[in-house]
Amino acid sequence: MVNDDFPELGPGPTRLKTLTEIALDRITEYLEREAAACGGSLDGPQLRDAVERFRNSTEDDAQEFYRTGWNECLSVINEVRRESSRRMPFERLMVHPLAHLLPAAHQPLVPGKGLSRRILPGYLSALYQMLGPVLLDQYQNRCRELVRIIQTARGNDFEWNDVYDDPTSQVIVNDILVHLSKHFSNFAKRRAWMMSVIVSQMPLGEDEIERAWVFGDAEFSMLMEALFRPLRSELASPDGRKRIEDRYGTIVCEILEEFLEDLDRPLNVTPLRRLAP
Repeated sequence: MVNDDFPELGPGPTRLKTLTEIALDRITEYLEREAAACGGSLDGPQLRDAVERFRNSTEDDAQEFYRTGWNECLSVINEVRRESSRRMPFERLMVHPLAHLLPAAHQPLVPGKGLSRRILPGYLSALYQMLGPVLLDQYQNRCRELVRIIQTARGNDFEWNDVYDDPTSQVIVNDILVHLSKHFSNFAKRRAWMMSVIVSQMPLGEDEIERAWVFGDAEFSMLMEALFRPLRSELASPDGRKRIEDRYGTIVCEILEEFLEDLDRPLNVTPLRRLAP
C-alpha cells in the first residue's frame, strides 16, 4: 500500500518512493499467485525462480508500468529543473560575465589566466553589501521576473543562455554596475575592502594549485575588467553613450569613465580628481 507519510522528502524522492512501493506491491501479488499455484508456499529455489520470471516479464502491463514510471520521473525532473532555474537568477547574471575566467567543472585552475571559483562567495557577498538589502531585493525580483517571462515563452526548451542573451538582462546588469561604480569614489580604499571580503570568504583549496593560488591586485583587475567590459564597450560608442546618458544622466557617465580610468591606472599612480562637476 502506498504511504504518503513523508512529504518532506520532496517531489523527486517522494515520487520515487511511490513507484518503488507500487513495484513492491506488484511483486508481492505475483509471488502470492505463484505460491498459490505451488500449494500455498514457495521454498528458496522456487522463490528465486519466481522473482527471475517476474524480472524478465514482457507482459504489456509491466512494460506500461516502466514507461509510465519513467515519464512521471521525467515530469518531476523537468519541474525541479524549472524550479531550480527560478532560483538565484541575480547571482547567475552577475557571475555570467566572469564565466570565461572560471575553470569548467572538474577542470584545473590555470594560474595567471583565470580565477578560482573559490572567489564567488566573497564576490557575491561584496555585491550584496554594496547594493544593500532594499536594492538587492528589487534587483532579485527583476531577475526572477525576467526568468519567469522567458521560461513561459520557451517552456521545456528553456536554457540559461536565453536569459543571458536577452537585452533586458544586460540592462539589469548595467543598472547594478552603475550603482556599484558609485561606491568607488575612493578607488583604492574600496578595492582594498572588496579584496578583503573576497579573500576572507574563500574556502580552502582542494588541491595544491588551488591552495597556492591567491586573489591579489592582478586578479581583482581581471575580475572587474570582465564584469564591466560590456558596459565599457557601450560607453565607448556614440550611440551607446547616448543610451547610457538617457538612462542614467551625464554625471553618471562621467563617474563611470572615472571609475574605468581608475581600473586601468597602474597601482602606484595617484589620480587627479576634478574639484567641481
